[in-house]
Formats: sequence, structure tokens, C-alpha cells
Amino acid sequence: MADGAWKRVLAECFVGDELAEWKAAKERLGPGFDHDGHAAAWADYNARVQAALPLDPDSDETRAIVAEWDALCTDYMRVADPAMKAGPKPLWAFPMNLDDPELFRQG
Repeated sequence: MADGAWKRVLAECFVGDELAEWKAAKERLGPGFDHDGHAAAWADYNARVQAALPLDPDSDETRAIVAEWDALCTDYMRVADPAMKAGPKPLWAFPMNLDDPELFRQG
């Protein structure tokens, strides 16, 4: 996703101090955090999930997909405060192409 498109997503999903809080959290990941590697992991994950659809919600495969999602979110959840964890619900409703690795790149 182009930088301008990503900024549009953030502008429509977060307001005022929320955006500053997310940027600060991103900084708390530290200089050693591999943003490109993480972006590639998300792109790979999304491609595999889309290829596996449809899925039985009660299947072991679905449980594994959810567990992998949780694992991919772990680093970000570690640096997010409780308000941040509860706040980005509009982001999940935003129409976007989840197989675009640029969506998950540092920007």
C-alpha cells in the first residue's frame, strides 16, 4: 500500500492523540524490530489464509490460523496500552487489500 493510502487509513481510523499514541508505541518496538520481516510474515499469513478459505470455524485449521494471528500481533500488543488495544476497531472494518505487503510495512 502506498504511503499516502496508509496515511488515509490511519486518518480515517484514528483521531488526534490516538495517532500519536500509535506512533509512540511503534517507536517502543525498538530499533532492532524487523519491520520488513514482520510485513513479509503478515503478507505470507494473509495469502495462506485467503487460499484456505472457506474454513470451518470449529476446525483445528481455523484454531491454528487464529493462534498465528495472535502470535503476529504479540509484539504490537506488548507495546500497546489498554486504551490502544480497545480502540482500533474501525481499522478492521476499513476496506483494504490484505494481501498487499505494503500495508504492513513501516511508514
